[in-house]
Amino acid sequence: MRRLDFIKSFFLALVSTMLLFVSGVAIPLVGVLLVPLVPQPALAFGLRWGKASGTGLLLLATLLLFFLGGKELALGYFLLALMTVLLLFFFGRGWSIESVVAGTAGGVLAAVYAALFYFFGSLSLLQQILRAALRENLEISLKVYEKIGFSGESLEVLRGRAPQIIDVMLRIMPALTFAIFVAVILMNLFFLCRRFPDHHLAFVSTGDVREWKSPEPLIWCFILSGFSLFLPTGEVVKSLALNFFLAVAVFYFLQGLAIVAYYFHHKKVPYFWRSLAYALIVFEQLFTLFVAGLGLFDLWGDFRRLKKKDLNPSQVS
Repeated sequence: MRRLDFIKSFFLALVSTMLLFVSGVAIPLVGVLLVPLVPQPALAFGLRWGKASGTGLLLLATLLLFFLGGKELALGYFLLALMTVLLLFFFGRGWSIESVVAGTAGGVLAAVYAALFYFFGSLSLLQQILRAALRENLEISLKVYEKIGFSGESLEVLRGRAPQIIDVMLRIMPALTFAIFVAVILMNLFFLCRRFPDHHLAFVSTGDVREWKSPEPLIWCFILSGFSLFLPTGEVVKSLALNFFLAVAVFYFLQGLAIVAYYFHHKKVPYFWRSLAYALIVFEQLFTLFVAGLGLFDLWGDFRRLKKKDLNPSQVS
């Protein structure tokens, strides 16, 4: 009976993860929303039947996609499979949530750039290809904006600034990719905690995520990387400092998001207003910067009064 359950779970997880990935690639626009869910079936299967079984399922799915859809499709799935394997490997080790997330995102980011460097051979060729891809995507976006009804003057301004926009995007591409990986990992951890509410401590060593705060020494990484941007160094060093600065800022943004969620929970804000606020935070730059600043200054402001909670009664008195 147990073997039959294993076989059923294996094929159900295999079909689910492959179907989610193929649908995410094939369905325009809306399909992108399915891609972050691709690791979920394999993660649930690996947690139930063991890490080795979960890794075997991911390898089989990658091979099937390679033979059925080609190496490009298999490579895309492999990156999500690698993320899943790293998460399974880090689970159960008593690591904090920031260690699990940063370790997994950093490992996948390193694999992405290693694979790109292997296929293209040089950074200059890779930059040329990425530049062409960004230019093409920008032109497609401008055509969409034109159909929606944006004014011709605004579109001409965007076209005129396209080279500068592309240069900035290329410079911060590692940090943007890291932020996307962090978002995908957190989304999968969220769904795992929902599906296995009694086993969330087996994933990461953390309490209420609304009370999460980034490690205090991280502020020095933020300060030093920001200070390095103003030093008379080469472009390579400045690009590295900028990407590191933005990657650290991601964690302060998440801390600010935890503060917002904390007060929404304690003030019993209706879910409609919560959803509206989160949408503004994600899509409106001013709100995004405000939340990141909130997380940064929480180191001194302690807006949730967490330090008082950590004190014993004698210390409080």
